Amino acid sequence: MIYLVSNTVFNDDEIINLKVCEVVFKKFSVDLDDFDVLVLTSKNGINALKFNGVSPRNLTVKSIGEATTKSALDFGFSDVAQALSSHGKEFGMEIINDLKNKKVLYISAKDTLSNLSFFLKKNSVDITTIIGYENVILSLDSSLKPPLNSKIIFTSPKNVEGFIRNFGWDNSYKAIAIGKTTAKYLEKFTNTFQSKVQSINECVALAKDIK
Repeated sequence: MIYLVSNTVFNDDEIINLKVCEVVFKKFSVDLDDFDVLVLTSKNGINALKFNGVSPRNLTVKSIGEATTKSALDFGFSDVAQALSSHGKEFGMEIINDLKNKKVLYISAKDTLSNLSFFLKKNSVDITTIIGYENVILSLDSSLKPPLNSKIIFTSPKNVEGFIRNFGWDNSYKAIAIGKTTAKYLEKFTNTFQSKVQSINECVALAKDIK
């Protein structure tokens, strides 16, 4: 069986969606006209803007991953550049030259592992970071625990933490990570298959190929 541990529902009869975290959005006030560049590391950055009634403006968006890019485009941003890297620090190194002499806004989660904001600020980027959302771990019934030999897709380190807190880890499980940071977090528990592209579609395809 294949489980997708994510807040994003994937419509496929072979996939069981398992939600171990809930995204809680934070109230904030921001004027996008004050900025030149918006940095996003999750589609929840866009959802946080929607939650606070912020409308898109004519500014450049630097995004990680297909889902984030799609959300930014669907929201109404037209100048969206998707990073080649799906890892926070590498993402920062990739975009840093484009951020020089620009006013930058980063909509961040409350808890992150990449320290992207610190890295950019340390390298003299004029960045304002707003905590736009938080992933809160749910308490789930043990009956939801995946059976032995399941293939389990993780879409963030927080989803790994939520899964482990609820169900622990069985060595018969096979773990698929959406990106480098998630794969590294899984190293504590198991060997991991990592998707070449930061995309749930790619993770699902990889999971189906694993014997």
